[in-house]
Formats: sequence, structure tokens, C-alpha cells
Amino acid sequence: MAEDTVKLTLRLPARLHRALKERAVEYHVSLNQAVVDTLEAELVVAPCAEETERDKVRRVLREAGMLADTSWVDNVLPGVEPATLEEAREWLRGVPLSDWIIEDRGPR
Repeated sequence: MAEDTVKLTLRLPARLHRALKERAVEYHVSLNQAVVDTLEAELVVAPCAEETERDKVRRVLREAGMLADTSWVDNVLPGVEPATLEEAREWLRGVPLSDWIIEDRGPR
């Protein structure tokens, strides 16, 4: 038996409309289906352990494209532990980051 549906008219920001249209094209579905799938994915949460505040922040940043996936580093440098924040600060102490960048790439 088909699920009952409701017709809905809504206003949304143009950037969100563009993102939904791009998703529809990417997945070869209608704009309506892209909206329904996105809402279902966000609203229908599978039962799991409660998300910590840290996990939530990381998820939101990752979804916004503001947090890079660094898991590839483990494959490139197996067995090498990444530097701690304190170690990186010690290495860079007293030298502006821009100087490090210029030294690395050379002057323009």
C-alpha cells in the first residue's frame, strides 16, 4: 500500500535550493525526491549511542566542508604519530606562519 503524501509549499534560501537541485542531478532523482531523501536522512535517526557535543561539532563542521578528512595520513605515514598542538607551537614559536609559507613555496 502506498504511503500517504502531503503537498507542501515552502520558501527556502536560493543557496539551499541550488544545493538540493545539485544533489538531485548528482543522484539522478527529482528535486522532490532529493528533498524527501534529505529530510528522511536528517529526521529519521537510527537508534544509536547518544552523540557527544564534540562528535556533534565535528559532524557539523565535516558536513559544512570545514573539517578535512585526515584519515589518509595514516596510510601515507604508517606508524608515525602526528604532532601535538604543543609540539607544533614549539616548532613555529617566534616565526609568523606567513614566513613559513613563503619559505616553503618561495617568493612570488
